Amino acid sequence: MNCILLVDDSKSTNFYNKKLIEISGVANQVFEAYNGLEALDYLNRTGKFKGSEDEFPRPNVIFLDINMPKMDGFEFLEEYAKLPKEKRGDILLAFLTTSNWEKDRIKAFEKEELVHDFIEKPLEESTLKRVYDFYINNPDFHTVDA
Repeated sequence: MNCILLVDDSKSTNFYNKKLIEISGVANQVFEAYNGLEALDYLNRTGKFKGSEDEFPRPNVIFLDINMPKMDGFEFLEEYAKLPKEKRGDILLAFLTTSNWEKDRIKAFEKEELVHDFIEKPLEESTLKRVYDFYINNPDFHTVDA
């Protein structure tokens, strides 16, 4: 994969996940957003992510936390669903959260056409490999950069 976007307000969680991804070699680049608003900025290349596609490539995978300030994961999902298809078309979106509440899992999969996985933290190498294998083995998620 070319790019993974981590969306989590915890700097230490992002640091850990970024290192795990880098060590595993499943992605060429990893970017971080600290809430849903920043994630939307990344996808739209606005705010602190204003730049070209070379600087901020469309992610192949987004790992999304639920509980964040400014815009939580579910609020992000609502706005993400409104984006044009070319902004979200082949991105694999997975919730990565400490929430083990069944109601959060059910709510996440209400948008099953957008949400592809619900993973409890911490991200583990085996889980990362499973997501990677799913992405690679499903042509709907392939981009020209993959």
